[in-house]
Amino acid sequence: MLNKETTIELKKELLVDVYENMIYAISVTDARNKIQLINPAFTELTGYSEDDVIGKNPSILSSGIHEKHFYKEMWSSLNKKGFWRGEIWNKRKDGELFLEEITIKAIKNNNGKIKNYVSIFIDITERKKLEEKLKFQAYHDDLTKLPNRKYFYYELNQVIQRTDGKDKLCAVIFLDLDHFKDINDTLGHSVGDELLIAAANRLRERLQNKGVVTRYGGDEFAIILYNLQNKFECISIMNRIMDSFSKPFTLHGFELFITTSVGISLYPNDGDDGDTLIKYADSAMYHAKQEGKNTYKFFQKSYMKKSIERLILASDLRKAIENDELLLYYQPKFSCKTEKVNGFEALIRWDHPKHGMISPNCFIPLAEETGMIVHIDQWVLYQACLQLKEWQAQGLKPVKIAVNLSMLQFQQKNFLNIVRSILKETGIDPSYLEIELTERVIMDDPEIALKNIKRLKSIGVQISMDDFGVHYSSLSYLKLLPLDRLKIDRSFLQDMLANKDDQTIVKAMIQLAHNLEMTVVAEGVETIEQYNFLKSNHCDEVQGFYFDKPLPATNIIKYIS
Repeated sequence: MLNKETTIELKKELLVDVYENMIYAISVTDARNKIQLINPAFTELTGYSEDDVIGKNPSILSSGIHEKHFYKEMWSSLNKKGFWRGEIWNKRKDGELFLEEITIKAIKNNNGKIKNYVSIFIDITERKKLEEKLKFQAYHDDLTKLPNRKYFYYELNQVIQRTDGKDKLCAVIFLDLDHFKDINDTLGHSVGDELLIAAANRLRERLQNKGVVTRYGGDEFAIILYNLQNKFECISIMNRIMDSFSKPFTLHGFELFITTSVGISLYPNDGDDGDTLIKYADSAMYHAKQEGKNTYKFFQKSYMKKSIERLILASDLRKAIENDELLLYYQPKFSCKTEKVNGFEALIRWDHPKHGMISPNCFIPLAEETGMIVHIDQWVLYQACLQLKEWQAQGLKPVKIAVNLSMLQFQQKNFLNIVRSILKETGIDPSYLEIELTERVIMDDPEIALKNIKRLKSIGVQISMDDFGVHYSSLSYLKLLPLDRLKIDRSFLQDMLANKDDQTIVKAMIQLAHNLEMTVVAEGVETIEQYNFLKSNHCDEVQGFYFDKPLPATNIIKYIS
């Protein structure tokens, strides 16, 4: 068994080993704060040897960053509590700054007087950088470097608290880039990303020190304006923002004009909490889009009424199919050569139990937004084929029926199987079914469109392009698509007789379609003069109110008996 003296010696040796091998730097000073002892880790961390620092004040490491009151509070804590823990910026011997995490402990003698100070510290510069980087990533958007949605929620609550009880306003602004998807789809995501960065920079420049702009998600930005004197100050800032977007963005050699739709809510006028202000700003932005985009709208109470009505309408629409409220009407298409019916276009109607007939213009966009359009498209396709089968069973003249399909339906992976299943179940010859796709549906992803069109053609279904000329068709793709019909949009017919440009465009469309071996259909024909012009320029088929409006199935028999 070891005696007491030997045990003490072993402990001393162990303490020396620990002292010499610790990764934490240690320095010991006397009561006058002169360095008496350092360990090897001190030298490794600071670059100072024992000869450099013994007898010196630890202020030899001072970076000059901290002010006098910082050290005053540190010494006050040391003298009162006997220790201090914190972070200090210091300077190595070579002049490099580093951040240290340090604990200082006062050592007292038997009389209770301080005889030494022991400091233990470690370099946390890299750790702090990583923490700051992770914190930045948590609260900022990686692409634009703007604060993100998480930061927006936090900052909004802070601004509301700071504004509360003061004679000031703050504004919540939702800003959406109009038709951003078109740019992404046509020019690619890299150009889209650069546009988002450029838009973010413009917003930052226009806000100056009046608020914070964040990327809320996708092509949507959320802005907080604070310390506003009145609503007119908000209007002034908004006018600067709208003016900045009137100038083009030049990216990759493209000069891009992009507009914005903006919704604004004010605190405390419109609401006293963040969630309410966000909801109201979003509602105002939706109405800005509904009213043609490229504008800003302040929240109005009537907007919420419209939003609630829209929610109720969406709920009713979900029940419409199972409640047999949806109907199909059929508009005849006439041959310009024989002036006889060549087929019909199936058009959906909604006979609402409370509101009566609701226009497709009211509920189709809603169906597309909510995804219900997929189920509605399938219902229309099935009902049109079923009706055609009924007419054929009655011994009536076989005719083609054209059905419009949405982008969502056309891009379903099992789309071809759905069409096949409906044709098989109803027993319809595929050659009597024509599927109408808008120009936008086709051009959203031309390669997928080409695949799906070829698959439909392989089973005998005919395909037409609806609303031709309204959007942004690429003629290089048009010549590759095996289309049967090209439909000239009604917008080209409205002023055609008085506008020579429209006449030239219509003639060119007819000639283009014929050169590509397609049948040309003009929709929206309302006068004999329009019909005569189209007929004289070799248009193949026409439809419109001049001939007949869309009719219920029972009224169609006169055309096919």
